[in-house]
Amino acid sequence: MKIKPKIYAQALADLMEKGLNQKGIEKFFKFLEKNGDLNKAKEIVALAEDLFVKKTGRRKVTVETARKMKPKQKELVESITHKGDIISEKINKDLIAGIKIIVNDEQLDLSMQKKLNNIFK
Repeated sequence: MKIKPKIYAQALADLMEKGLNQKGIEKFFKFLEKNGDLNKAKEIVALAEDLFVKKTGRRKVTVETARKMKPKQKELVESITHKGDIISEKINKDLIAGIKIIVNDEQLDLSMQKKLNNIFK
């Protein structure tokens, strides 16, 4: 790897801020492939997303649930987020039930798994 992932991420974050389209994304990944750095794509995208969030003042919201959220639940999550927030949904079967919401680096854990862990400590 000639170029460090952080440098790629900065370039990708700058492109995202300018309104990256599908063709631009394809070119970026072809560039990674050409340089032999495609295996670092996941790390680069995660770093770029973090840089983009910080640069634009948006928030990265991750919602973890044991099962896929129903439309009403998605509406509720969207009602408590701000316009422009980057929302991602993850299914984590280890949660058993409940929800875990992570906003940037702060976490609200209302899962059954956490409650059970607290009981049996």
